[in-house]
Amino acid sequence: MDLLKGLAIVAVVLYHAGWCKSGYLGVDLFFVLNGYLVVPKVMTEISEGRFRYFHFLEKKIFRLLPLVLIVSGLSLAVGYWGMLPHDLRFLSEEVVAASTFMNNVLQAVTTQNYWAAIYQKVLMHTWFLGVLFQFYVVFPLLMLLIRRQMKMTLIVLTVISFLLYLLPIDSIGNKYYLLPYRFFEMAIGGLVAIRQPIVSTRLKYISLCGLLFMIFFGAFTIGERAMPYNLVGGTNSIRESFLPREVLVLLTVLFAVLSCFHDQVENKWTAYARRSKIIAPIGRMSLSIFLWHQPLFAFYRYFYADELSPVMLLMLVGIVLAFSVFTYSIIEKRVIINKTSRLCLILSFLVVNAFALWVYQKGGVVRDIPELDLWEGVTDPMALEKYTDRIFQYDHEFSPDNERKKILVIGNSFARDFANILLESPMKDCIQLSYHYGIEDCPLSRVLQCDRIYFFGWKHEVPAIIWNHLKSGAEVWGIGTKNHGTSNGMFYKYRHRSDYFSQRTAIRKDFYAVNRLQKEEWQGDYVDLLNITIDPDGSVPIFTPGHKYITYDGRHLTPAGAHYYASMLSKSLWQ
Repeated sequence: MDLLKGLAIVAVVLYHAGWCKSGYLGVDLFFVLNGYLVVPKVMTEISEGRFRYFHFLEKKIFRLLPLVLIVSGLSLAVGYWGMLPHDLRFLSEEVVAASTFMNNVLQAVTTQNYWAAIYQKVLMHTWFLGVLFQFYVVFPLLMLLIRRQMKMTLIVLTVISFLLYLLPIDSIGNKYYLLPYRFFEMAIGGLVAIRQPIVSTRLKYISLCGLLFMIFFGAFTIGERAMPYNLVGGTNSIRESFLPREVLVLLTVLFAVLSCFHDQVENKWTAYARRSKIIAPIGRMSLSIFLWHQPLFAFYRYFYADELSPVMLLMLVGIVLAFSVFTYSIIEKRVIINKTSRLCLILSFLVVNAFALWVYQKGGVVRDIPELDLWEGVTDPMALEKYTDRIFQYDHEFSPDNERKKILVIGNSFARDFANILLESPMKDCIQLSYHYGIEDCPLSRVLQCDRIYFFGWKHEVPAIIWNHLKSGAEVWGIGTKNHGTSNGMFYKYRHRSDYFSQRTAIRKDFYAVNRLQKEEWQGDYVDLLNITIDPDGSVPIFTPGHKYITYDGRHLTPAGAHYYASMLSKSLWQ
């Protein structure tokens, strides 16, 4: 088992480092192994009348929670030192969710897409422990309720969970994060351990090779598939995976199950790997490695750079292993359950969560940040997000006023940013503003009245019905994309340096391509937000001339940022 655990954790670490596209399948291998180890023991003890439910849960809590609290507490301390409020608030949520084994639920509600959200989320990987602990809570209870038909009940539940996973009845995010869709993986591992059929050494070898291929190379691609440009993210293609994710998961579970068949059967290669001084020890420390690696990777990306170079990856992996050896030797191997350890665990839990809740209650504003106009204890912690979303209040009809120009803004949060630019501009007292999110369902009553429409999107996405209902002289303009980096944390860490406010950042070339294509399509009727900020060297500013952040998250404008853009745009825009 240590061999398979070692392979799984190596795959997961490489995936989070951005070096192994299918490494996330290591989590599926972990689920099968946990079921293999836990299910038969629980069912045997229940059938023999010696299973103690709360004792079982206490052992699992002491196995997982001490390390979770240490990693969460240290992560929150680092975040308190260097994170900006928007990011620190979410980290505090993650700390509470991780320490209560509910981070999978938090991620399902807030993030949804695991594959697009892993890189700067410090504790999001603890969703796995949430699913695992919820299985520890639910599975024994079900077996206790049906003592005489435990095996048949487990088979039925496995089939139900498997069908839920296959059927198109929920979002991909929920299927990834929630227990009902993951139950079958752990249950199958348990059923294999109960039956324990004997297989040939050759099949054992083939299954291990298949498992290695899945978790390290399973998501190999067969080229790129062209996609419409993502105006927010700046991409226009995706790597085309040879096999869908659902198939990769099922194949990984299949090979993992075959690898677990009669664990005593092995060939010379698996025997060598089991006795090795690298993979097997890594497997034994897999929990510590799992908990430490993502915070270190995420903080590096937040404070320094998006990509991990080979040298930096080796350095971070070395730090992860050093931390893991320490916590495995001092904590994992030495944890005992007695009155003192219970008291220490409860106090640690209360301290870490009290700190997290205090940070959350303050909205992450734990100090004055003049460059964001956030003041501890004074400013509404959600002021910046509310500033972006205040434009929703303009989702109404125009009033009968023939003197002011009627401006209709349509689109997502980037469109709302532009509406804020209008409200910070010289024309704010000369216009009536109306906002609507979707172009397809935009009320024609507003289209008929407006003098100009600003739309964040492609010109070809504007429906014919919009063009056909414009009044004489009315125009439709496109709103351009914008970007000011992926994390303000990269700049905030230099807040004590003299050149803090002169920092600039390069952005991906994709954004230039997006902007060029938008501009060509809209021709003269286009608000170019990108080129008005770019230097000849291709960098964009982070701060306004008044030493304020232009955005609070790299994308959405602060009030100072909206005023900055309003001052930069051509005066002809306001005519």
